[in-house]
Amino acid sequence: MFRHVRDLQRVLEHDPDFPYVYDLQEVKYILAFSQLCPDVDTGYPLPLMLWQEALLSLTQGWRREDGSKRYYKAIVSVARTNGKTYLVNILMLYNYLVEAQGHYNVKLLLSAPVSAQLGVGWNYLLLTANRLRETPEFKKEFTKLKVDVQETQIISRVNRNLVEKQSAQAGNFDSSHYLFAIVDEAGSDNIPPETITKISSGQVQIPGHQMFQISTAYTNPDVMFRKQQMFMTECLQRDWERVADDTLLLVWEQDSIDEIDQPETWLKSNPILGLKDKSESMLSSIISERDNARANGRESDFISRNLNTWIQDVTLSFLSVEDIENAVVDKPPFDIDGKQCYIGWDYSVKDDTTAFIFTFPYKVGDEEHYYVHHFSFVPTASANGNIQVKEQKDKLPYRKAEKEGHALISALPSGDIDDDVVYDWLLSFIDEHQLNVIYFIYDQYRTTKMIKMLETNTELTMIGLKQNFMHLTEPTKALRKAFNQGRIHYVDDDILKGSLYHAILSEDNNSIMVDKKKRSLKIDAVSALVDTFSEVPYHWEAFSGHKEPESKSVFGNDSNEQINEWFNKDFSF
Repeated sequence: MFRHVRDLQRVLEHDPDFPYVYDLQEVKYILAFSQLCPDVDTGYPLPLMLWQEALLSLTQGWRREDGSKRYYKAIVSVARTNGKTYLVNILMLYNYLVEAQGHYNVKLLLSAPVSAQLGVGWNYLLLTANRLRETPEFKKEFTKLKVDVQETQIISRVNRNLVEKQSAQAGNFDSSHYLFAIVDEAGSDNIPPETITKISSGQVQIPGHQMFQISTAYTNPDVMFRKQQMFMTECLQRDWERVADDTLLLVWEQDSIDEIDQPETWLKSNPILGLKDKSESMLSSIISERDNARANGRESDFISRNLNTWIQDVTLSFLSVEDIENAVVDKPPFDIDGKQCYIGWDYSVKDDTTAFIFTFPYKVGDEEHYYVHHFSFVPTASANGNIQVKEQKDKLPYRKAEKEGHALISALPSGDIDDDVVYDWLLSFIDEHQLNVIYFIYDQYRTTKMIKMLETNTELTMIGLKQNFMHLTEPTKALRKAFNQGRIHYVDDDILKGSLYHAILSEDNNSIMVDKKKRSLKIDAVSALVDTFSEVPYHWEAFSGHKEPESKSVFGNDSNEQINEWFNKDFSF
């Protein structure tokens, strides 16, 4: 809304570099239509609240100088049960009956992640269309255009304009060109990342096109909808740069998950609570939903769906969304050349990536901080050498990461990772930056050709770390604490960030570790990062130094006192 006000000022000041107008006639059209569009439950139009009128007005009122819509894309996020389906129906039927006038053979799209979700929204749309065709204001228009409201489409037998439904996973959008498209529940991780791109790229040749993405928050923040939301938030905060002027972002969400115990603030994510005649009963219902979610251990679902706040499943999540994203910096805090660092390495198994983590300890005043640099080698063998298939399967943009210098995709015909390439890259990186490597830490259970080559041909101090609760609990806790306290920093990196988002914990009595059995979650970079934190926290300690070779005993070099303490505190049958 700040951008809206600033843009109105630009219009009034006749800014020559501002090619948009706010057309009040278009605003009146959409609001008049909304006052005629019936609700499926009551059969009568519902009076809209101010926030709903604003949403409709902004999407349709802002125009380009040629009269086409300014906003090619609208991203809207609001908590569930706030009437978003009614708004979707208004927008779809308005664009079909009003905006599509004078067009022939154009398509409009209603999409959702999977067929079950799509079916609910589609049924509402059909019911709304059938009720609308019986109103005096539109009965003649439906007859003139010979509009058929069918089970699978809404089509005019005069201009052949149609509304079709396609689920995001089953739909084929490559050859379709939509005048208007709605993607409902766009925040679901069941929507392949390329779906939005396919829809929008097919629209570019259609004048006045628009794509409308609407959703509540989910418990997986590593999705395209959220990434778009974060990007647009940054653009709005730097309004003077005039970036992404063709995208509208409207989000109703809580400022903090701590507000779960402050029902008086829930209006932020549930604007419908502003209805005086319904607010008391609705608020009571939402409070009851919160209490039930807590009792069932599903607090994360309540926070995401009812408070529209992105959060991981906090039951076993390694880090919070806030901790992960607050660690991102625009650039490294210093030049890494010649600096001391710890290297963590996680070796590829089957279709996992081979990940390196370089952790650089430094101090801000007396406080210990860590800068993390990541690099991964990406195999494509499981995708028959097809990196696009690999990206779709893992939901990670490997090609983008390669361009940004965070990854190398396998060039072998087999799609496997070449150990010699990994070895050469590592030594070249260390040499190029003259790194002072304190320790190279790796999974002791995977002594590979790479490890043998490093041990034989380099002076790197190698530490094999056992991947079990006894040896990973303290590094995992130390890394988590550093994130919580804002002492970890890394340059934005899709692979590392995705790995952090997906990392969940495995528990055993009082011990924790990142669950490495969840191979499909692609947490290789996190595993390598945890390895470095088996040593990094002791960097400034007087006792920091190379350890003696570890005993072959299951307890390593632990003292009798440490072993007894583990049996007393952590061990149970």
